[in-house]
Amino acid sequence: MRTEEFYAFMKKRESLRLRKEAGDPWPWSDDEILNTYKFTNVKRSHDRTTKWFWDALDNNKDAPLHVILFNCALFRYFGTIEFYESIGWQPTWNQEIALAVKARAQIRLDNKQRVFTGAYVITNQGISAPKQEVVVDHFLWPLWHWCSYLVDVARRTKSWETVATEMMKLKGFGGTGFMTKEVLQDAMHTEVLADCTDRNTWCPVGPGAHRGINRLMERDVKARLKTQEGLDIMRRLFNAQDEYWPDYGPGELELHDIQFQLCEFDKHERVKLGQGRPRSKYKRR
Repeated sequence: MRTEEFYAFMKKRESLRLRKEAGDPWPWSDDEILNTYKFTNVKRSHDRTTKWFWDALDNNKDAPLHVILFNCALFRYFGTIEFYESIGWQPTWNQEIALAVKARAQIRLDNKQRVFTGAYVITNQGISAPKQEVVVDHFLWPLWHWCSYLVDVARRTKSWETVATEMMKLKGFGGTGFMTKEVLQDAMHTEVLADCTDRNTWCPVGPGAHRGINRLMERDVKARLKTQEGLDIMRRLFNAQDEYWPDYGPGELELHDIQFQLCEFDKHERVKLGQGRPRSKYKRR
C-alpha cells in the first residue's frame, strides 16, 4: 500500500496551509496542482467554513441538544456562511420559519447570491421541485421530527456509528451517508456527541475515499470495495500517523481526516495522471 505517498501528499497540503497562515508570499507550495485547484485542509477543523460554524455552535452551546443537531443539518445542507448568516440560528422549527427560509433562498438565488455550497453536490433525489424546497420540505422537516430521538440515541450509546445508522434512514441522509457524516462531524464538536467512544474507530467510506483506497492499493480505481475492507484500510492509515506524521502533530489526526484526505488524494491523482480535473480552482482572497 502506498502509505508513504499518501502521507507525503497530506504533508504538502498541511505545509501549504501553514505557509499561507504565516503570511508567506505566493506560491505556498511547490506542487502546482495544489496551487491551482481547491483541496480541503488535512483537518476539517481548519477549513474556514467549519471554523465559522463551530464559533456559531459555541455561541449557542446552551441551546437544547435537539436544536443544536438540527442547526448542524440546516447549515450543512445549504453549506454557505452567507446564507446561514441571512437566516440565522433557528431555536425552533415550524411552518412559518420553513416558508421564510425557502423565501430567503429564492430571493438570494434571484439576485445571484450564494445559497448552496459548491464544495459538494446537493441532489433533488428525483423530486421535481426547486432545490431549496426539496431540502426544507423533504429533508429537514423529517429530521426535525427525529432530532430528539437521535439525540437520545447519541446520549445513550455515545456512538456516532449508531446515530449515523439511524439518521441514514431519513430521506436526504442515506445513500453513501455523506450528509449524515457531515452533520454528525459538527455534532461531535458539541455536547450531542463530544464524548462519543468510536470517533477514531468508525467512519463511513465515501465514494471519493473508495477511489483513493483503490489508488493506494494500486487497483483499478473503480474496483469494488467492501465496506469493512475500506474501514480496515482507513484504520491502518490512521494508525500509521505516529510514523509518517510526527512533525505535524503526532496523534492529532482523526479517522475522518484520513477518510476525507483519501478523497483529496484521489482528486490530486486524477489531475496528475490526466484523468480529469477538480470542479473548482483555487482563488486567492
